[in-house]
Amino acid sequence: MALIDLIEASKKFGDKIVLNEVNFSANEGEKIAIIGKNGEGKSTFLKTLLGALPLDSGRVIRQNGKSIAMLSQTVDFNANLSVKEAIKQELAEIYNALEEYEILHKKLEEDPSNKDYLKKIDTLMTLIDSKDAWNIESKIIRVLKEFSLLEYENRIISTLSGGEIRRVGLCILLLKNPDILLLDEPTNHLDVYMTSFLEELLKNSKMCVIFIS
Repeated sequence: MALIDLIEASKKFGDKIVLNEVNFSANEGEKIAIIGKNGEGKSTFLKTLLGALPLDSGRVIRQNGKSIAMLSQTVDFNANLSVKEAIKQELAEIYNALEEYEILHKKLEEDPSNKDYLKKIDTLMTLIDSKDAWNIESKIIRVLKEFSLLEYENRIISTLSGGEIRRVGLCILLLKNPDILLLDEPTNHLDVYMTSFLEELLKNSKMCVIFIS
């Protein structure tokens, strides 16, 4: 069964037809590149997969429980935050789950037979496991090192270059560890070394990756 399907998808803006009864499937672990000229609907295609843009007709079907995330051409962060703060803000779901897990674990020590606590803890563990997030702080440091950003962790976003902001966005996506990763022109603003590094990283990833260029 495919992770995500696009079935007879159509989308137009005014009189311009951007997608015309498009069918598409992506499976677990696949790496798919879509190449075309500017203005031919590549970004629209990704946004429909993400669910950020409604179709005029057709359907998007994603396996239940499978997560999806996208790096857009323009990465938008709160310009007043530091790199580390921006990352933590984007990973709020993970941090909230870890905090709630700790709280419930302490409550369970006082009431070990509470079924509601046990059920909720099991749900939280599933989420944290799926994101491989038990050691999230050490993972952040490792990913920042990999993207040559560790020395920038306390820098304010507004002081970074376009390429540095792009790398922060890529760090966040890898830390979120989605089942399906959508990349819109991922090598924009990246130098040759970082482009090569990203290619190897994605090639060896277990994620389903769909990127456009």
